[in-house]
Amino acid sequence: MDLDELLAVARTAARAGGRTAAFWRHRAHRLFLEDDAALEALIDDARLDADQAVRSVLTRQRPNDGILGGEGSTAGYTDVRWIVDPIGGSVDYLYGRPDWAVSVAAAAPGGALLAGVVLEPASGVLTEARLGGGTVSNDEPVPVPGRHDLARALVEVASAGRRALTGRTVDALVPRVGEVRRGGSTAAALARVATGRADALWAPDLKPWDCAAGVLLVQEAGGTVGDLVGTSALTWPGSGDVLAAAPRLWHPLRALLAEVHPPPSSTEHGMVVTDR
Repeated sequence: MDLDELLAVARTAARAGGRTAAFWRHRAHRLFLEDDAALEALIDDARLDADQAVRSVLTRQRPNDGILGGEGSTAGYTDVRWIVDPIGGSVDYLYGRPDWAVSVAAAAPGGALLAGVVLEPASGVLTEARLGGGTVSNDEPVPVPGRHDLARALVEVASAGRRALTGRTVDALVPRVGEVRRGGSTAAALARVATGRADALWAPDLKPWDCAAGVLLVQEAGGTVGDLVGTSALTWPGSGDVLAAAPRLWHPLRALLAEVHPPPSSTEHGMVVTDR
């Protein structure tokens, strides 16, 4: 299996999705103050069109692979399955904020991540990795995250999965960490952790397409990924709860978050739960 080829395909597909999403976003800007219903319909069309742009690249260059995503899944006949999110962070996308992303990942049977790309079109940042190859952002290798002081760490929190616990999560973190931020796109947040633009992310109850590519970016950059049960090597946590951080921050953050969030009921990890 040629991992460089898979990474090149993922990169091409992510860029195709980013161009399409950006085109639709320009049209959305003109509708934003005029017609809420038309705007929401346009955003739905944008997701579908960007998704199709990504899938067109994948099916043209890897026609026998399967594809998994929020817009639908297709079976394949090879040992590669693509995991796609054409617009992660749709609220930020809707409001014209920069925190949205296109993510494309390739995974093997069992969920082992092979290649992944997260493109942040509004900021022009493309972060990519392949298994064993390290993480690269805009053609520059990413250094291993070295933050070890929790009191100075910038921690991102995604609350979409468990909104009722968001306040308690922030209350637990604020006295112990440097800063807390809430972004729109989990994939973009993971790319920020991988590239040192954030030190950690806690994001519960995710789907595979929310996090697969970003998880590989963090892991290949030398960061640690897991859930409140433990670390997850080479894949995303099957529970759907994702804690990603610089290695020395991961265990202290896990202890803090465990005071608020019950541990996941399943300790399984990987492709067995990709359709959750």
